[in-house]
Amino acid sequence: MSIQKYQSTLTVTESPRQTEYRLFAQVTKALMDAKAEGEKGKEFIAAIDWNRRLWLMLQMDLVSDENGLTEALRAQLISVAIWVDKHTTSALRGDAKIQPLITVNRAIMEGLAKVPDHEAAGAEEVAKSA
Repeated sequence: MSIQKYQSTLTVTESPRQTEYRLFAQVTKALMDAKAEGEKGKEFIAAIDWNRRLWLMLQMDLVSDENGLTEALRAQLISVAIWVDKHTTSALRGDAKIQPLITVNRAIMEGLAKVPDHEAAGAEEVAKSA
């Protein structure tokens, strides 16, 4: 199977929430691997840069008018994104550890793993009709 077919299958079967969870899981795993390797070297730089780019992308989405989250939640997440950027800079200089970045990502993943009421109701309807 070609990569394009695989990617199109993911798009069809994976909700945006699931895609975000999967991406956070991959980035967080890279951070954990970098931590295990002593928070130095190319893998460390690549992992921490990937995490920063993820948060910058998230921040851009949060300021978009099309973002469906409440203004209060968007503001809180933008604050976290700004903190991630500052902490990343400190970690790259060797002034901070990456564990707090891992902790924040895991908290986001926990939130993404929770099924919103409207999605749960939709899943129940699909199950009933099957």
